[in-house]
Order: sequence, then C-alpha cells, then structure tokens
Amino acid sequence: MSTLPMPLHTTGLVCFCAGFIQCNIGHGLQIHKVMAGLLDHQTFAHNQAALQMVIGMAAYFGKRVDDTLQVNGTDHWHDMLNNEFGGMSEVLHNLYGVTKDKAHLRLAGLFVKPSFYEPLVALQDPLPGLHANTHLAQVNGYAAQYEATGAKDALTAVEHFFYVITHHHSYATGGSNDGEFWGPADQVADAISEQQDALETEETCTQYNMLKLARYLFSWTGNVTYADYYERAIMNGLLGTQRMPAFDHSENKSLDKQHQHTAAGHGTGPETLLQLESSTGNGVSVSRRRLQGTGNLSGGADATLSPFDAYSANWRQAAFAQFRGLRAGQLQEEPENAPGPGVVLYLLPMGAGQSKGQSSHGWGTPLHSFWCCYGSSVESFAKLQDSIYFYRLYQNKQPGGPVADLYINQLVSSSLTWPEQGLTVNQTATFNGPNNTAFTKIAFTAGTGTGMIVVQLRIPSWVAEGASQVRLNGQTWRECHQHQSADSSLGSSVGTALSAGSYCSIKGVFKTGDVITAKLPMIIRAETVQDKRPQFQSLKAVMAGPMLMAGLTDDSRKITANASDLASQVSEASTEGLVSLRLQGSPNTYLQQLGTQIVAGPLQQGNAAAMAATFRMLDISASEARPVTQMSDGQQLVLESMHRPGQVIMQDSQVISSATTLAWTCG
Repeated sequence: MSTLPMPLHTTGLVCFCAGFIQCNIGHGLQIHKVMAGLLDHQTFAHNQAALQMVIGMAAYFGKRVDDTLQVNGTDHWHDMLNNEFGGMSEVLHNLYGVTKDKAHLRLAGLFVKPSFYEPLVALQDPLPGLHANTHLAQVNGYAAQYEATGAKDALTAVEHFFYVITHHHSYATGGSNDGEFWGPADQVADAISEQQDALETEETCTQYNMLKLARYLFSWTGNVTYADYYERAIMNGLLGTQRMPAFDHSENKSLDKQHQHTAAGHGTGPETLLQLESSTGNGVSVSRRRLQGTGNLSGGADATLSPFDAYSANWRQAAFAQFRGLRAGQLQEEPENAPGPGVVLYLLPMGAGQSKGQSSHGWGTPLHSFWCCYGSSVESFAKLQDSIYFYRLYQNKQPGGPVADLYINQLVSSSLTWPEQGLTVNQTATFNGPNNTAFTKIAFTAGTGTGMIVVQLRIPSWVAEGASQVRLNGQTWRECHQHQSADSSLGSSVGTALSAGSYCSIKGVFKTGDVITAKLPMIIRAETVQDKRPQFQSLKAVMAGPMLMAGLTDDSRKITANASDLASQVSEASTEGLVSLRLQGSPNTYLQQLGTQIVAGPLQQGNAAAMAATFRMLDISASEARPVTQMSDGQQLVLESMHRPGQVIMQDSQVISSATTLAWTCG
C-alpha cells in the first residue's frame, strides 16, 4: 500500500477524494480501520514502515481537519461529529501512546464530541435519540484516551456509559438499539413484543464495540462483572450472527461435545495471551493489558445520522426513517447467502416469532455485502479467543510468593501458551452437562522455571449459590477467596466458600499433570426486561446460565408461569428418539404435521417447517415406552408431536407398524 500514488502532502495512505472531509466525515469509518490496522502491524509485528504510514495519514487528516476548522469554524466541526466517523479518537489516542507526539493527542481530542462526552462525565444519560454505533465507537475512544493519558474524566465517561447502557438500554442478549438508535431509558419492550418494531434491532457492530469496551474495563479493574457481561454478549449477540450450515455446528453433533470455537464452526487461533504493561502519560501511571494476537479489519458506509427527540411519541418512526432512508436494502434469498462462510447479519431481530433473516437487510453475501457490520463481523470471528485468558504480573514479589495471576474468564475449549511462566494450559469446557450444569477441565503442562502463580477461575454470576464445586487434582478446593477481616483475632485473611459472581483463587506451583476441574450448575431464571412501563411488567427473559432461551412453537407465544420458580417448571429437553421421516425415493418429501393431520410434502425453509417435520419416535412394544430412531418388524411405535409435546400421533387410533402409511392423526 505504501507504493500507491496518493494525493497527500506527506507520506501516508488515503482512498478518498482530497476534499471530502470538509463536507462529510462518514468515511472516518474506513479511515479509522486502515489506520488501526497499520498501527497494529507496528504494535504486534514491530513493522516500522506501517508506523510511518499511519503517522503520515495522521498528518494528512490533521491538516484537513485544521482547514475545515479555519474555513467553517468550531460549531460546524461539532455538527460534523454527528456523522458516523468510527473510532478516529481511539486510533489517534493509541497512536499518541506510541509516538508521544502532542499533535496526535490534539487531533484525537478534536474527535471527542462535547455534547456526548460532557454529560457522561457529569453522570447523566445522553443516549436517548442518538445513533448507537456512532457513539459506541466514541466511548472506545475515551477508553484509549484514559490508557494514553490517565485522564480521570475519560475513565468516568467510560464507566458511567457502561453502567447506563447495561442497566437502562439493553436486551437480555447484552445488546441494545432499535433501528440503530437508542430510545428512552427503560423502554426496550416494544422491540421485543411488538412485531412491527422487532426486526431492526441490535446492530452487529454495536455488539462488537460493547465487547471491546468490556475488555477495556476488565483489563483496568479485574472486575468479574465485565467478564460475566462479555460471556453473555458474545454468546447471545455474536456467535449466532454467522450463518453456518447445520453440519458445521459442533454442538449439533452431540450434546456431550465440549463447547469450543472451532475452525469449522466459528474460527479461532489456538493461543492467546494478554500482557500487563506500564505506560505513563502526563506523569500518571496507567495499567494497560495488550493482546498478543491479530484481527484488524472493518468497514463502514457514508451516513448523516442526526440526533432527535427520543421522548417524542414518534421517536421510533424518526429513527426508522433515517435508518431505512440511508441504509435501505432488500432481503435477498439467493445462492450467494446460503449457509456458509462469509454470510453474516447486519441486525439481530429481538422479536418473538421473528427469524434472523427477516430484517430489511437479511443475511448478507460473502462478496457483495459491504455493510460496516461485515467488517466488524470479520474481525469478531477472527478474535473469538482474545478475552478467554488474562494475566497480571506482581510488581512487588515476595520471596517464595506468587509471581502472577492467571485469570480464566471464559468457559471455552482452548489452549494457552504462556512462555514467560513456562506453562501451557489446555481447557476443555461444556455447557451441556446433565441437569443444566456447565463443566470445565483445566490441565497444565509445565516447563522449566515455572514459578508460583494464582489461578483466578471465574465463578459466574449465573451459578446456583453454594452449588459449585472446584477441585485440584481430585481434591475439593475449599478456600477460593481471601478477604481482609475486621476481627484481628481471625488473622489477616479469612477463607470463604465459593460465591457466584466472583473468582476462585487457586495458588500453587503447577506441574505437568495438574488438573483443575469445576462443576457449575446453571440457574434457570426469569430476568426482568429493562422497561418500567406498567403494561410490560410481566414480560420476562428466560435464561439458563448465560444463555437466553428461545421457545419453539407455532402456536401462542405467551406462557403463564411463576417467574420466581422457573427451574421447577422447565424441564431439560431430551434429544433421544428425534427423527424426520422421508418418503423412500423422494429426496425432499417429508412427513410433516399440519394441524391435526400428517401430510407428505416438500420441506420448506425455516424453523417452523423443521419443527413440523420432527417427531420423537417411541417404541411401546414393552411395558415402558423407549425412544428409538430405527424401525424394525414387530415394533409397536407412536410418534410424539414436537408442536404439542405429550400428544402422540397414531394411525387410525392404532399404533404404527413398520409398514407406515400417511393416514395419521393426533391423538
């Protein structure tokens, strides 16, 4: 790229006309990603040519911004910041962290939007009526500002924003926004319960940026809250946004298969490591963890997205008018977006009964969709491993004491190579244990010079209190947490039992063959939707551990249940005996339930058709019904309806023999 001809006054790279920045900075999305990619080349590969290119780009765009300010003034520039300009503040603050060039710090500051930043510093909620991803990228800029300079106001803005969005504007997926905009605080239920409002929700780019923000916050604090959020947001709001063929999903192959991010299913690298570094800005010591890894591609589109009155009666119509006017697209079901690599979502519908592909954009295509969400999705699926493990080095090591903490934040089958400590960690994890229990097994391989470390194993907030078990080499580990005691007679610290939403500290010099195991029973619970309006108080999200549950039905989408005791009312579904019956010699002719009748016909696309063609086959030849998947002579069979569990399908009120016919009815 450095050899391309460029209309620049200095060395750099730009792929747009020289005068664009005076009229619209929507291209900031692309500029930011090019600059961030080049800067990452320097950070992770020590590529000095890439660093000089990004420095040249900063000089070029700095002059363009100064020219705009000189010609049109500060007010005009602030109006331009209402456009979507990506993470320009973030990449420029990161560049300043490398170069310590005050010109880079000044330019980064010009991309801080006062009308958004200042209310956050004042602990207000400025979100209603704002375009979500425009401003989420800016918050990541505040995070980079804090890392580069130690500015306390930037830290306040980041922490307060995260609290506001996760407590007043979010769905149970950990995502937010409707029609790409944020609505009034504590009013998200329309985007779930109202069919006409429930398709254009949770833009994928916003989930990408929220994960980045949670990573920043955890790296500064070590607070388990951010690790819990990261798990919820990536599982419910990201992993399902890639349209992979059913046979590529490892979880579909076997319920006993461990949870993993495989190359076939999602794509990941085998090793990840996060390093704690010290950097100083303006005399303030700042802790910064750096990922040793890659993933630096995104993109975007031109847009002018103005704030509006989110408390007006037609706020959603105003948001949709902008959204559809600027980004209108038609749902296209074509061979290009059939399940496979490179087919991802722009928007994740939250509505009951909605399908992922029913939004105005639907599923994209690998080669002809250039939404900003394609860029962030490519990056997201290339760095699924980047927040599984963290470590912190001890600055004041005691003789014979630990030298580092190793945080194991996510239950993901993975391998970690930690050469500085001479350790390799192999984790095997699953959420599919019996009785809604998650398990993880962490095995160590030690080299020479391994010192004492403290493994900080996350005990998620979703576990049943007091029911978790952690073992080291088969022995129960009882003192997971240490805290200072006010009672001096108890000594300086007290061991406490496992607690949900905390870390279990396991200290030792780990050797080859050492194994930590954890059993984590998941609570099935109802979570209150973030909506304070009286008519929505009965609307709940059903959660199993970190996972948002979806009900499969072609009937009523409302259930009546005791929200405080869901666990006793929800049973774990068995997959034993599930079959689909195809007519011999007819590749796409399946038996399907239609009301109270069973018919044979072509299998249509969609969840409803798949449900209609799925049954549980029970052999009732013996005294007790037994699920089976094969027919043989002499069997007496009934089919259980998946639409109406507990009802069986019979042939003319008789059980089915191996010579099946099509005259079945529900009984």
